[in-house]
Amino acid sequence: MKLHRINVLTAPVTLAILTALCLWWLGPLVGQFSAQVALLYESQATLKRDAVLTIFQRN
Repeated sequence: MKLHRINVLTAPVTLAILTALCLWWLGPLVGQFSAQVALLYESQATLKRDAVLTIFQRN
């Protein structure tokens, strides 16, 4: 295995490629995380609505 020296001119290109690969790999994970957060907010809203309805039905 031969090591290659990265000079100042190729560093931005290498960094851009690595950033693009990381974003491509992390994209689905971020999407799943966002979906889980949205589901939690939806569940919380449903529980609050049910609690309010229960309170009003008792009165």
